[in-house]
Amino acid sequence: MEATPRFLAALRERSIPHIFLTNNSSQSAREYYEKLVNRGIDLTIDQVLTSGDSAIRYLKKALGNPRVYLVGTPSLEDDFLRAGFTLDEDDPQCVVLGFDTGITYRKLEIAARHLYRGVPYFATQPDITCITERGLTPDVGVFIAGLKIMTGREPEILGKPSIVMIDAAMERMGLASLEGVAMVGDQLDTDITMGVVNGLISILLLSGETSLEKAQQFHLKPTHIFDHIGILLEKMLQTSTA
Repeated sequence: MEATPRFLAALRERSIPHIFLTNNSSQSAREYYEKLVNRGIDLTIDQVLTSGDSAIRYLKKALGNPRVYLVGTPSLEDDFLRAGFTLDEDDPQCVVLGFDTGITYRKLEIAARHLYRGVPYFATQPDITCITERGLTPDVGVFIAGLKIMTGREPEILGKPSIVMIDAAMERMGLASLEGVAMVGDQLDTDITMGVVNGLISILLLSGETSLEKAQQFHLKPTHIFDHIGILLEKMLQTSTA
């Protein structure tokens, strides 16, 4: 983490807008903000955007304030309620599948029932696994797969790698054009896919879960690959002084 504060300081010194994106919808932006601050990261809460935030923004724009059957944690439920949504198990206008660390058979049963009757279906992210201190744990993609086997339906994704999350980030940063915008991340299926598919500068860091071998085998190629953010900082400083 030592290079991260220096990298962010360099962005601020150059007045380069930046935002933190997380596909993990199990916690609120406030919770992630507090974690980052406790790790010595200088930022504002508006610089944290979760896939849950992206989903809320999209659904409000597309559907107003629909009745939602939400499969999610209490934090995600609170975010939806604060945004003006009604959480409805019986007659929802859409189903939203989030990263629910307290998921139950009953929740999946209710979701499946609504999917069978054709209710619009969304998910905050497609990730198969989530990295924790205990190792890899099942993420939303596992439950997407199970519901697909049962109902034949797949959700519209509202977090990474969807353009929906790029739109949310661009709006939050006050940017109108994707020209010169970079996506920095360590995951091929979400971070790099979102960058490459949507025409962003895509920068893969090998300090997370992805190895160089995996990157070389992946069907999409990032613009740049660096071992860690410290090297990215060095390259940025060299470019700005050239």
